[in-house]
Amino acid sequence: MNEPLITMTHVCRSWRNVLLSIPNLWTQIDLSTPNVWTRLDLSASKSKQVETFLARSGKQLLDIYQLFETPDQMEFFLPVTLRNTHRLRWLETVSFPPYLEDTLAQLTKPAPELKHLEVVNGLMVNELPKLPSTIFGGQFQKLASLSLEFLRIHLHDFNFPSLTRFSFTAGANMSLHDLTSFFGRCSSLEFVQIRFSSDPQPPTTPPRKRVRLTALKELRLDHAACTSGLLDHLTLPTCTEVMLKGVFTGEEFDDRGDPAAQLHPSSINHLPVTRRITKAVAIPHSCILSGPNGNIRFWCFEETRARFGAEFFTSFSPISVLEIRHLWVGQHSTSRSGILHTFPEQTVVDIRNTFRVLAKVEDLTLVSCKTAAFFSTLGVAADDEVLLPGLRRLTIFVGCEYLDVSAFIQCLRARKEHSRSLCEVTVVFEKEPEADLVEAMESLREFVEELVYRVGEAPKLFWLDEDCDDW
Repeated sequence: MNEPLITMTHVCRSWRNVLLSIPNLWTQIDLSTPNVWTRLDLSASKSKQVETFLARSGKQLLDIYQLFETPDQMEFFLPVTLRNTHRLRWLETVSFPPYLEDTLAQLTKPAPELKHLEVVNGLMVNELPKLPSTIFGGQFQKLASLSLEFLRIHLHDFNFPSLTRFSFTAGANMSLHDLTSFFGRCSSLEFVQIRFSSDPQPPTTPPRKRVRLTALKELRLDHAACTSGLLDHLTLPTCTEVMLKGVFTGEEFDDRGDPAAQLHPSSINHLPVTRRITKAVAIPHSCILSGPNGNIRFWCFEETRARFGAEFFTSFSPISVLEIRHLWVGQHSTSRSGILHTFPEQTVVDIRNTFRVLAKVEDLTLVSCKTAAFFSTLGVAADDEVLLPGLRRLTIFVGCEYLDVSAFIQCLRARKEHSRSLCEVTVVFEKEPEADLVEAMESLREFVEELVYRVGEAPKLFWLDEDCDDW
């Protein structure tokens, strides 16, 4: 990690003198020990580099990264951390059983300046290593960020008065009571991320008194954490972003017979972020909803079946959607890794059952979708039902071959006959349309107040990779 800094000291004498005169540059101490060092017997050289960094850092606080794969590596480098605990600002420890537990057991001296602690167990075993209550003397007055992965921990043994960020990956069943009581003692928490890797436990009835996280701004729960019913134990009055990986179908089990994610109806009142949602991006299997109270990113798996009968549409249940005014729907989307995904086409039934509850939508944007099913839906049903009755503006990004003009005309004519004509229709083609398509487009003008069609590039709709570390 320090190779670029070392390289810069070799540019010339002037650069070297400048770099050596700045102690803050030399405060990151890398004690990671890849196998290549053991194979080439470079431990002595690494030790010399570490001591050089310590000397050049002066009295500055230290950020130490340590990775121990063998007892020899631990014995060689752990003393560096032990004699500098009073200078620790940031510590990341990655190791494997049983070395990790031995490492943690030796970290007993106080670290009064410690602000970030990350402990990672790199190997899942039946008996997970334990985070001892004696670590750093149990004193964490300035600790602001804590990240723990695959450890046994009794949270009631710890007190973190300054903690603002907490990330926890549990490798064994975790008591919701222990977790929520821990939250109750950390009144400054602003960010919480929970992953449960064990088999989900049946959710319990919402408690009479929920834990109120008054400072929390962002909450992230994986599928198992959503299944646990953790949300039913919390009140989040100021939370502005919630990211949930779960299949919220309103049922006890999903299609595979596994426990489904649960959110008790009474919890909506304790999650202001879910109320008055006014905007939505609905890509199959993924949804981002935003409103005046913040954003909610709602993950759905392919097997999700919404209670509204939308097979491929994102399930909005049980999140309130009655106030959505702006809706984007995409057939293709680009993941964070840059891969373009094409999802199954929505059918008329899928769209109709989903749109039926979105009565207040005013702006609808379709991106790279075949349009026939949508136009059949947005027209007038046999029972004179008009879906999306509040729709005023329609924007379509489409390839020329995917625009069903005849279905479009029928849709717009039907809406106008029922006093539901659209104010604005914008169609953006991927390439210049042929003359016959232009002629057909002109015939739409009698059914809308304003019609615009042009050539342009469709926007990219992004969705969250399943294996994306930060979701």
